[in-house]
Amino acid sequence: MRIYLIAGGSSGVAGTICYLLAAFLSLPDAAGYFVVMLWPILSMVFGYGLYRWIASERQTLFNEIGFLFLVVAFALVAAMISVQLAIHMGAQEYLASVTAGNTDLAVAIRRTVRLVDFGLDVAWDMFIGASLVCIGLAMRLHTKLGWKWGLPAVLLGAALIVLNVITFPWPPDTRGLFDIGPFIGFYILALAGFTVWCGFRMTGE
Repeated sequence: MRIYLIAGGSSGVAGTICYLLAAFLSLPDAAGYFVVMLWPILSMVFGYGLYRWIASERQTLFNEIGFLFLVVAFALVAAMISVQLAIHMGAQEYLASVTAGNTDLAVAIRRTVRLVDFGLDVAWDMFIGASLVCIGLAMRLHTKLGWKWGLPAVLLGAALIVLNVITFPWPPDTRGLFDIGPFIGFYILALAGFTVWCGFRMTGE
């Protein structure tokens, strides 16, 4: 079990760092795409390590469904990232010839196309929110995690779902509501770090 905690938690930390690097550094297109795509890939590894850790004490339906939703969520966010970057990198070539001299048309086309990744963004939020709720409920019975980690997951996941349903298809922060995403990111980073710490403290396997 020790290897699942260390490898899984380290992947969670590394994945979150990759997201931050891609978000705040100006990287070349190919490098930026590679780095940001490591975020969902490594996060799935973290999710599996967390799933095994919870199941090692008591397997529940919440844990199984929570991990399933997590995999779907990060697959959706990987698709969303690819769509966003493909539009950003490739649309200019097509729009230049179609909308020459018509700035208003170019802006309208770009805004309309953005609804594609807005829809994927909401789907990702719904699944990661449901995953947080389920995994949080599964954590409540775990000796190391318990409600101190489970309750924040449930509350964050439920808030994410409600906010996105209210403002669909627009992101909540574009409609005057609170963006809870950064808090979820910090929570996952802290949980991944705690997982690594517990793994190094674990003796035996």
